[in-house]
Amino acid sequence: MTKKWIIHNKKFDIEDTSRWDIKPITARILRNRNIVGDDIKYILSNALDDLHSADLLYDIDRAVNFIIRNVKDKKNIRIIGDYDIDGVCATYILLVGIKNIGGIVDYRVPHRVKDGYGINKNIIDEAINDKIDLIITCDNGVSANDEISYAKKNGIDVIVTDHHEILNLPNDAFAVINPKLDCENKYPFSEICGATVALKFVKKLYELSNTNCDWTDLLEFSAIATVGDIMPSINENHIIVKLGLQKLSKTKNLGLKKLIEISNLKDKQITPYHIGFILGPMINASGRLMTAEYAIELFKTNDEKKADEFSLKLKMLNEERKYETELGKKEGLEYAINNRKEDKVLVIYLENVKESIAGIVAGKIKESLNKPVVLLTKSSEENILKASCRSIDDYDMFFELSKFSEHFIKFGGHKMAAGFSMDEKYLDDLRLFLNKECKLNDENFVKKVYIDAEVPLQYLTYDMIRDIEKLEPFGNSIETPLFATKNVKIKILNVYETKNTISLLIKQGEISFKSVIFMNFLEFSNLIKSVDDFDIIYTPSINEFNGNINIELIIKDFRPYIVKNP
Repeated sequence: MTKKWIIHNKKFDIEDTSRWDIKPITARILRNRNIVGDDIKYILSNALDDLHSADLLYDIDRAVNFIIRNVKDKKNIRIIGDYDIDGVCATYILLVGIKNIGGIVDYRVPHRVKDGYGINKNIIDEAINDKIDLIITCDNGVSANDEISYAKKNGIDVIVTDHHEILNLPNDAFAVINPKLDCENKYPFSEICGATVALKFVKKLYELSNTNCDWTDLLEFSAIATVGDIMPSINENHIIVKLGLQKLSKTKNLGLKKLIEISNLKDKQITPYHIGFILGPMINASGRLMTAEYAIELFKTNDEKKADEFSLKLKMLNEERKYETELGKKEGLEYAINNRKEDKVLVIYLENVKESIAGIVAGKIKESLNKPVVLLTKSSEENILKASCRSIDDYDMFFELSKFSEHFIKFGGHKMAAGFSMDEKYLDDLRLFLNKECKLNDENFVKKVYIDAEVPLQYLTYDMIRDIEKLEPFGNSIETPLFATKNVKIKILNVYETKNTISLLIKQGEISFKSVIFMNFLEFSNLIKSVDDFDIIYTPSINEFNGNINIELIIKDFRPYIVKNP
């Protein structure tokens, strides 16, 4: 894939360096991510006191006091969660919180295929049959107007805790706890996940019920969900992730311990990478291929044998998910390259790809070809296709699909991702329409790599890298810094083929650093042969191993160095 390297050219406020005691390069990295002024406080903070007060969430006092009354009256409470990592963590947080104040509480998580997203009439009918008095939703419910009205008519109160966009506020809900509520005392940061809403809720629940329980025991689940649900790691989210990861690395939760052990992460400092690419996918695989209850039961159990069984089940489901994803990716790429090479928007129908992994497969194809992808699969309804769509920066997927939405049965999403269902007879019409309407040109399909600064190797120091480390953990909206250096020589030191890891020596003049690149050795050696000098993009790090401390470069990309004529 062709790539275009772009150096950020944003000017930072020099006053930020003295105000926050950071170096100019660190201030520049923050400015490149549009984090300036008072927003910097949250990135550098290690204090729970800097989190926004739960009291700022509209309706929270009313909702919490109502739950406390229901607990005292021995009412039956049911939590309705969601099947993804955020919904799983939010469900567990509320379950523990209400149990800890003596509540009679259970949970129900919709099945991804049989039930679809969120609370529905069948789930409410189950609650009626089970004599449930109060339903609490988490990570869903804010748009379930009809369903909540149906529950109320049948004598069940509903409290909504959610973080999604509000289209039609469910007026029959007893209370709605959502940071996106546009009210007089609006919550100061709307981009928290459902599990963080649940955590704030439990914090207030503990305060008003005078329990001795510590709400921060659940902080790690909020951190897992924040990273796993790809929320921006800024404002209070950054504090939650930073402190939550610290707790996760020494977790007391038996299920999490087992998940960490089975992933070979025991005694390691857990990072957002481990959640995003190792632990999170296992938690998500439960809801994708079977039922999210496996993950919740893992977190709930205090039985060693059950914890081993559930963690192994999640690992096996994730291995199955990875295998099926690779098959789908391979089939999709072959179809796109052989049959749709000229299409600007790839509309691909893969009959054998499961609906539950279609979004991942669409994302993989998009990453490989850097084109918008609409991936359609068979649904359980005859002649109905379901689509998962993933886009590139220059293409507003939701806007473009909305022009064809008269043919959709269900439709939702945003600029970068969307989903819909439609009759299969419109498949060819959809492909032709999207490509006819598409205004993208060849330049739009060039992948852009944004660089924080061009830095000669002689300027890389321990002090500079330690200062940049103040911004950790990196994640969505505060991405890992990338530097570029021109005209270096590359020497291969060692190859670890089983891990696709290559140890290198990068040299510029008299300065050299050990480095590492993660890619196939044959592919790498073919790319560097017959070339003497290179430009590189990398992240500088400090490697501490066996008592030795060295600067190490993590190479992200490279290209032949070209001497420009004066």
